[in-house]
Amino acid sequence: MLANGAQKNGGMMTVSMRAFELRQIRFGMFEVDTRSGELFRQGAKIRLQNRPFQALVMLLERPGELVTREELRKRLWPGETFGDFERSLNKAINGLRAALRDHAKKPRFIETLAQRGYRFIASVEAGDGHSRNAPKVSSLAVLPLENLSGDRSQEYLADGMTEELIVAVSRIASLRVISRTSAMTYKRAGKSLPTIAEELGVDVVVEGSVARSDQRVRITAQLVHAREDTHLWSGRYERDLGDILQLQTEIASTIANQIQRLVTPDHTGSVPAVQVHPQAYEAYLKGNFFRDKMTLADLEKSIGFFTEAIHLDPTYARAYADLSQSYFFLGLFGIHPPIEMFPKARVNARKALEFDETVPAAHNALAAVYILYDWDWAAAEAECRRAVELGSCDSVAHAHYADYMSIRGRHSEAIAEFNRVIKLEPISRVFRGQFGLIFYRARRYAESIEQCRKALEIDSNYANALWFQALSLEQTGEFPAAVAALESAVSLSNAPHFRALLGRLYALTAERGKALDILNDLTALSEQRYVSPFDLALVYVGLGDLSSAFRLLEEAYQQRVFRLIELTMPMFDNLRSDVRWQDLIGRLGLLDAC
Repeated sequence: MLANGAQKNGGMMTVSMRAFELRQIRFGMFEVDTRSGELFRQGAKIRLQNRPFQALVMLLERPGELVTREELRKRLWPGETFGDFERSLNKAINGLRAALRDHAKKPRFIETLAQRGYRFIASVEAGDGHSRNAPKVSSLAVLPLENLSGDRSQEYLADGMTEELIVAVSRIASLRVISRTSAMTYKRAGKSLPTIAEELGVDVVVEGSVARSDQRVRITAQLVHAREDTHLWSGRYERDLGDILQLQTEIASTIANQIQRLVTPDHTGSVPAVQVHPQAYEAYLKGNFFRDKMTLADLEKSIGFFTEAIHLDPTYARAYADLSQSYFFLGLFGIHPPIEMFPKARVNARKALEFDETVPAAHNALAAVYILYDWDWAAAEAECRRAVELGSCDSVAHAHYADYMSIRGRHSEAIAEFNRVIKLEPISRVFRGQFGLIFYRARRYAESIEQCRKALEIDSNYANALWFQALSLEQTGEFPAAVAALESAVSLSNAPHFRALLGRLYALTAERGKALDILNDLTALSEQRYVSPFDLALVYVGLGDLSSAFRLLEEAYQQRVFRLIELTMPMFDNLRSDVRWQDLIGRLGLLDAC
């Protein structure tokens, strides 16, 4: 996806500097006024002859690209013939370097490419004249950087750089930054920037590309006011792969500072550098890439890469935090017993916080363990609050906090908190579906159904949205529609919990034979692999066999199955008068939430 004024050139992105239409260009401590032909350093005018100035303009028009000696000859000496062009060009470039206080051997601005030409290597941005007239910037999205390596296996590098930029700009307190989940929806989407900006409700968009060749990495990035289709800044960087962390920090700092100037013009600051073993960082990026695929095989791959990163850099806090999340997901989805996965998640989250207390992902992971495994509600709220404090634009942190409040029966607060998630994740099927669950717990069924509908508009094959929608349809008496939704969920994912939910609903709608078939299938499956006793209990509840149901619910309690917290939801209202239900809820510490 290319913005207006950008084109592909030899497999790399070439960005035209439309900022020149705005007449003022800034780099480092210097500013150029292309209309008056003047160069300034910290506001003081610097005397520069015409040809050195025109050479500077040519270089600034194409930052990061080669400007050949022949191109300079045609522009600076059109139609002229002379015997010593080389001497004249060298004189012009030397005069320019003197004005910029630059050096040929250690250039900060103008790099010599022997026998070929020159390249401007510093970051370039629109100058103060544009900044004063820039439209208000209050929201931003970092779009997925395009992988131009010609190798799909390098996607993790582009995705990792995208996430780094999101984290960097999220530190700007007054800026709303779209979270990664929604931003990644636009990977290869092919939509125009104004359309994307309107869909996400943002003012500014960052886009660019990553290309890797052997041990070299080249990254381009540009900042565009998408609603007005105005180019604000662009830069191109190239480094050895071993310097990738330094490169990412440099780009993230540069872009964050450009945005900060638009939001708070007097601000000066930078993104702190991160010191991590380069190979550990590469393993970490691969771990994130596979974890986000959310399949059993990919989650287990992610654990391998995170473990490798930690082996290479034993103090790598973010690797511990994300390893914690991989174990959490394996336990959450019932892929492995929670009693095995959640303790591993807790250990790694705490290890992350030992090395860096400011990592939001570690607080998120620890909060999830306290909520879904330990049922330690005081500790859970403390971790949720700390995660939100550290990551004001972290949708996961807000979602965990909303989920905590929803489980605790604080429904109005939960809904208000989740509205913050939706502002950060306007087109996320996952969070729209989860909002449906939040509304369901609050017994606001019409709003629950509506949020699930929105999730299914984003992805009609999202099984969780069908699940939560079915729960609310059941409560409104729309049993055929609820059954149809769960049947669709089972057809999309044959996971035991979807089959158990459908079995329960079959039993409630006089389809007892179908319910018993599902119960028998799940019982047989439990002899081959892990099946949560909670899922088996669900079907027994539907069949009215409460003795068997409570026996299995007790097993689930002993296994610390997190879904026991669902016993407080409307689908189990018929159990509330049973002393066994009251005993379980008491041990979960949720009696005061009912």
